[in-house]
Amino acid sequence: MPANPVPDELPPWWKGWRGVAALILVLALVAGGAVWLLRPDDADNSCADDTLGLEWAGSGAQRECVGVMDETAYVFAPRLKEITERIAKENQRVRDQWEKPAEGRTPVPYVKVAVLGPMTDSDTSALPIEEIRSSLEGAYAAQCRANACPALSEAAATGIQGRTPQIQLVLASEGRNQTYWRQAVDRLAGLTGGPHPLVAVTGMGVSIPETQSAADALGKDGIPAIGAVLTATNLNSERLFKVSPSNPDYAKALRARLDRLPAEQRRGYLVFDSRDDNFVRTMRKAYDDVFPDYIDKRRVSFVGATGRDPEGIPKLFFNAVNNICLTKAQLVFYAGRGRDLPDLVRALSTRGQCGHDKPVTVVTGSTGAVQQAAEVKGLLKDSAITILEASASSSEQWIKGIQAPSGFKPFYQSFHDLKFPDTELGDGYAIMHHDAVLTAVWATRIVTGQTGKEAPGVQDVYNQITNLHDASPVPAASGELSFDDASDGWPHNKPVPIIQAPPGPESPGPLYRTP
Repeated sequence: MPANPVPDELPPWWKGWRGVAALILVLALVAGGAVWLLRPDDADNSCADDTLGLEWAGSGAQRECVGVMDETAYVFAPRLKEITERIAKENQRVRDQWEKPAEGRTPVPYVKVAVLGPMTDSDTSALPIEEIRSSLEGAYAAQCRANACPALSEAAATGIQGRTPQIQLVLASEGRNQTYWRQAVDRLAGLTGGPHPLVAVTGMGVSIPETQSAADALGKDGIPAIGAVLTATNLNSERLFKVSPSNPDYAKALRARLDRLPAEQRRGYLVFDSRDDNFVRTMRKAYDDVFPDYIDKRRVSFVGATGRDPEGIPKLFFNAVNNICLTKAQLVFYAGRGRDLPDLVRALSTRGQCGHDKPVTVVTGSTGAVQQAAEVKGLLKDSAITILEASASSSEQWIKGIQAPSGFKPFYQSFHDLKFPDTELGDGYAIMHHDAVLTAVWATRIVTGQTGKEAPGVQDVYNQITNLHDASPVPAASGELSFDDASDGWPHNKPVPIIQAPPGPESPGPLYRTP
């Protein structure tokens, strides 16, 4: 062995453990870079590859698709599949008449009208999916009448002023509790320009604070909004109109009916939802203002089940029933959401246990409350409970020709032509959403008829809505409606029918109309 052995030569750094570690690090960085390059950015958070106007919001079980759908159908919920596909198909037909008119025909101009509202539901949302579906069916019927869809008979398309512009119906999803109204409204605001602008927003969900926020935001962008089933008097905005009666109008219509009762049957008890909900708060006030002699100081609260965060245990009616038993009240003035009404009926059906053996009438002002109480229909009869609902519509009466508005017949014909069953009319949402869209169409067509513009802007349409009176009322399915700039957006001359469940032999009596 040599006296001074030469030490082994060190291996290159890349062959030792340092090299292996470095290689792993490099590969990780490269892979990470590739993932970063392939990862969609925020603008690509779409609900499907072909739905650019829709994006996911929320997380986990609460995740839902919000934004705007136009010519590409998106199934927000399985039970909305058929109607959203039909709307998308009609929107495509409208575009094709502009871009690819038949030989020898001129392009047909079109504009957009939106339906803003929830497109999904839950056990605690104010709108069940059945009412959402019938809302879209009614809006689609108005679109088809305006566009003279091939499926319609000539009779169903009559009464719609002019033939152009055609209407694309944009569906704007704001979430089951209207939580994501901002995303939907921002998308809609971006549609007001170009050759085919958005001219109005209809629907607007239900009377809750989020609706107020959405209406204010639309107003700032100059967009007129037309609520289909909004009734709360504290829900007002500069460019917000409504085709429904107000809660005080519901109360006044009920007063006209209840004043026909014998004096001994007029003792009432007010049962009200205590939550921060525009509808229930203003309905309670309307009862207090219109029925002080019926109610006096007899009142009790409960916590409703709808909304994101009920404050307390919902749907506890124990105190209400005990108090109604104690006072022997035969009228229950209900200021709550329709989804809680069946539980009140169930609670009242037990009143015999505390000595109340008289019939009871539950009084409500709403659209669709009787329909939502259908699950306790048998209990009503067995327990001598009647529901009287002042409503924005009454399809059962109107189909029979009882106090039917003149505009109902052509609407009903179009609904049949489009193969929708009569059962879809029961909750009133199809009729009222049809009327909201029809109001937007009516104003738009009057503008184009006077100016010759192919596509009027939001300001022109807003101005015309305030002029829909005297010689130019809207021939809506729920009444001949008039609007002006001095009524906080409420309709004049709107009929307020009374629905009774179970049906009784009594005639409807004089029909109340909004002033």
